[in-house]
Amino acid sequence: MIKSKWGLPLILVVALTATGCTGEEPAAAPQVAEAEAPTPVQISPAIEDSIASGAGYTGKLAPSQEVKLSPKVPGKIQTLSVKLGQYVQKGSVLFTLDQDDLRNAVRQAEAQYQVSVATLSQSGTSTTQSVETAKNAMAQAERAYQDSKREATRSQELFNQGALSQQQNEQAQAALKNAETAFNNAKVDYNSASQKTGIVVSEANVNQARVSLANAREQLSNSTVTAPISGYVSQIGGHVGEMATGQAPVVVLVNTNPLLVKANLSEDEITKIKVGDRTTVELTALNKKIEATITAVSPTMDQQLKAYPIEITVPNPKNELKADMVVNLKIQSASSKVQKAVAIPRKAVFDENGKKYIYKVEGDIAKKVAVETGEESSELIEIKKGVSLGEKVVIRGQSMLKDGGKVEIQKMD
Repeated sequence: MIKSKWGLPLILVVALTATGCTGEEPAAAPQVAEAEAPTPVQISPAIEDSIASGAGYTGKLAPSQEVKLSPKVPGKIQTLSVKLGQYVQKGSVLFTLDQDDLRNAVRQAEAQYQVSVATLSQSGTSTTQSVETAKNAMAQAERAYQDSKREATRSQELFNQGALSQQQNEQAQAALKNAETAFNNAKVDYNSASQKTGIVVSEANVNQARVSLANAREQLSNSTVTAPISGYVSQIGGHVGEMATGQAPVVVLVNTNPLLVKANLSEDEITKIKVGDRTTVELTALNKKIEATITAVSPTMDQQLKAYPIEITVPNPKNELKADMVVNLKIQSASSKVQKAVAIPRKAVFDENGKKYIYKVEGDIAKKVAVETGEESSELIEIKKGVSLGEKVVIRGQSMLKDGGKVEIQKMD
């Protein structure tokens, strides 16, 4: 036997070499296929339903009322009776200003009013005495005037007869003129006194003082700010001890029942709706749909937007909805066309890469199918292409599915 230098029989090496050169590979171990677990889903059949055509829009909820409250008089905030988010009734006190200076102003105005009333009383007494004196003086002046008039007439007759000198006649005529002047002056004095000028001035002062007192009291009243509406405190812009002016609101109140949605419609769309038409408001954040009503339609176009503004009133009795939530609108006008169509639940349709798809169930297999959609209602969507009447589509569990995957159908909740 021939041996290698390692002491192994040569025949063994040859045998091993021959075996390696045959080109045959050992058989692979059999593998056991893993069973695919079915995905639990809920399904709904495609039905024929009437779907009203209508336009869809996106908007934001807004309060139906918003009141920004600032003081009518500047002052330091003394009390702040509300908190952010608090509901307040109409007439409730919201905040007050420091009232010390305002109370002093009222006291001063009251004192000035009392002084003016007293002055008016004194003016009345004084004026009565002045009128009586002027009346007596006028009567005396009138008697003197009549006497001078008779004397001047007699002097003129005597002068004409040559019984009286020219100088004496001139003196009599001059005395008449003086008496007439004195009488006229006395009448002016009497008329002036009779007009009660002092009383008029005093009455004007009383009226002015009365107005000043009313203003001071109003300023004091304005230092207490109350709620003009019932609603929620949406903003607080001041703190106790800070100065408040009319430049910025201290408290903002909003009425959130109902809420409003504002939308802008094109020239073609505005002709299809009117006040009173119904609309569906869908809130994605709450997974909720609410029936609402168009309550205002502008008769003129917004020139910047080139559209017609409308307002939609959304009921919110439980305060579930919040201002600035984004909503999707589906406006169903009175002229909306009602048509029969193959329809499935809206939640069966999903978007992927800009296209719409559904999962159609055949047996226990889900097939991903592209669809063409049409009109929508609050619950249903029209399928123009991709689903036939009676076919079953997945309405829950799509996110866990893949095309061709097995499904386990569950009962509806």
